[in-house]
Amino acid sequence: VNAVAPVVVAQSFLALLRAGTNPRIVNISSGAGSLTRKTGGGEYSYAASKAALNMFTRVLAGNMRGEGITAVMISPGWVKTDMGGPNARLAPAESARGLLSVIDGLTPADSGRFLSYDGSELPW
Repeated sequence: VNAVAPVVVAQSFLALLRAGTNPRIVNISSGAGSLTRKTGGGEYSYAASKAALNMFTRVLAGNMRGEGITAVMISPGWVKTDMGGPNARLAPAESARGLLSVIDGLTPADSGRFLSYDGSELPW
């Protein structure tokens, strides 16, 4: 679900994206999907699914670049939710504001990037 479903959804909406102005595909990833940052243990399936989503999105970005469709992965950060827990450092509203700001500022030059909610580049 984390890896393949977003790609299938994006492919299903390609006709609409092609007809749009400044079309963007934004897949929600996670720092857990960074091979560079993954130096310890944890949940195999979640980390692997997010790493796979990142690669699928990177390939999708390459395939769509010639059509002017921007595709990126973005991490919402460590958010105080049921999943993130009470010790997470971001309130949901802060993460959402950052996500919207980054998404609004995307250009075709950003296609294929792995970004954080604050616009910083995340390592692969």
